[in-house]
Amino acid sequence: MRSSRLRPYLPRPAALLVAVAAGTVLALASASHLTDGASPAGQVDHPVEVVAVPLFATRGDDNRDGRIDEDESGWDCRTMGNRICGPRTVPAECRGVGSAMDLCVTVASRPPYGWTNTDGSRTDNPDGRTLIADLDETPGSPEFESALAALDAEWRQQH
Repeated sequence: MRSSRLRPYLPRPAALLVAVAAGTVLALASASHLTDGASPAGQVDHPVEVVAVPLFATRGDDNRDGRIDEDESGWDCRTMGNRICGPRTVPAECRGVGSAMDLCVTVASRPPYGWTNTDGSRTDNPDGRTLIADLDETPGSPEFESALAALDAEWRQQH
């Protein structure tokens, strides 16, 4: 069974043109009604409220600030941010790492991976938690953060 993925909404040029044209027609109609000075018999003129809507509003951007933040309806934890869904659990290997916490949790969540070298030999790595546990650097030190960055860069290079 295929899982459905939500694709980001990208407005098509024709839809944008129609939206702009419709807005222009409505604005001109409102303006001409307000300036002709005459009202149909028995009808009272009311002030017209104009609401500005951003032209490039994104679906899921609840506060319409131009980007989708983590708590908005368009956020997809599987493809956005640190790709960790649900409450953040800190593995034991990442306790006491200080400012490198996010990077440590990201590396720890990675599955085992491997690749074939140019000479045909195979390189296999265990999961992220095992890689972190095998580091010789002291958690919280600048060397530990550099080692995490190297593990992250190696994984990204292979994927």
